[in-house]
Amino acid sequence: MIDVSVRANTKAATAAVLLNSPYIARATARALNKTAAQVRTGASREIRAAGYNLKAGTIRKTLSATRATPARLIAALTATGRPIPLINYGARQTTKGVTVRVKNGSKTLRHAFIATMASGHLGVFERVGTGHKRVTKNGRAYWSGLPIRELYGPSIPYALGNAAVQKTIGQLIEDRYPTILAHEFAWISTHS
Repeated sequence: MIDVSVRANTKAATAAVLLNSPYIARATARALNKTAAQVRTGASREIRAAGYNLKAGTIRKTLSATRATPARLIAALTATGRPIPLINYGARQTTKGVTVRVKNGSKTLRHAFIATMASGHLGVFERVGTGHKRVTKNGRAYWSGLPIRELYGPSIPYALGNAAVQKTIGQLIEDRYPTILAHEFAWISTHS
């Protein structure tokens, strides 16, 4: 009995086929852009699967893709953003403080409270400082309240840097890109 086994590197095989074609740049750019779009969706899914309690739209807003062109065959997915206010992490006011679910479970912040500012901004705040100040206004003296500061959770770039998320995104790229590249090359070669 003869057993024949063929192992081929998919990337090397598709690259060898494409080297003899005038459609290399167009097919590669299209494949890179489609892969970047799928990775953007996959990144949003994986951040939420890693335990971060965020809405998909909140994550999607911070992820932007730089598209590849036939002249510049680089597609990049960039996550930008500052730390996200805790109100977006499912904050609830309780008698013991504010309960938030940032990652894998809930935590009670005993000295925090939820408030709406004069501008209409809703957030989770805590008082800072040690003493009240005596303030004179219109000839009347009174004690002011302590200043407050808003509380924040992790940013999307931080969540995207999670090792589990990075590993899954890398695997997604390795799985999808060769298939999409072969498909795009076949489509362009038959339609051009």
